[in-house]
This record gives sequence, C-alpha cells and structure tokens, in this order.
Amino acid sequence: MVLDNSSRQFDGLIGHDAGSSLTLTDVLRILVSKGTDVHVALRDVEHNHDFLRRLGSEPRIHTYLSADLHEKILVGWDWTLKGSMNFTWNGLQRNEESIDLQVGPTVASTQRLELRTRWLGGGE
Repeated sequence: MVLDNSSRQFDGLIGHDAGSSLTLTDVLRILVSKGTDVHVALRDVEHNHDFLRRLGSEPRIHTYLSADLHEKILVGWDWTLKGSMNFTWNGLQRNEESIDLQVGPTVASTQRLELRTRWLGGGE
C-alpha cells in the first residue's frame, strides 16, 4: 500500500469508488483514468514484469526497461520526489530510506527534461 485512504480523505482527488488502501499500480491507473500520461521506467527483472502486468496496458501508460536502472523518482507538474526509497511496503514502512521532496516548477521541468532526454531520446 502506498496510499492510506481509510479515512476517505483522498476521495476528492481519486474518486469515491477508490478503495481504503491503494497500491502504486492503483494510484497510477487512477491518474491515467483522469487523463494523465504516466511514464514508468523499471529495471528489467522478473518482479518488475509482474508489476507491469498488474499495471495493465493503456495508451497513456508508457514503459521503459533498462538492465541497470536503480534510481527512484516521481515527477509531477511542480514537484519532484526522489531518493533511495523503493515504492514498496518495505520501502515505505520498514527499511531505513531517504527521500527528498523538491517543490517548484523549475525543479520539476528540469527533471522532466532530463528524463525525457534519457528515455524518449529528446522529445515526445
């Protein structure tokens, strides 16, 4: 679980039909259902293939695989969240991890440009 909605505090954002606890795939699918393009880059290992199967195939979900990828990053319109933390139960609840939230459109657009250059070859 990456989002605890047991108090229904996120219903205004994710809808009243959302569950009380959501996985990363649940959250990403909700974003896609609201018109967001989601780009997911993963290390090319079997448990990540399982994640992709759970995520499903949608035109707005773009996936990229790399044998050596290890960074963890989420980028929104005006924020960036990155660090050592895996977006898993252990990463969120158990392991000693670090995560850095940077807020601001300049930081986020710079990060999006860097990721676009790496994963899309400069543009989309």
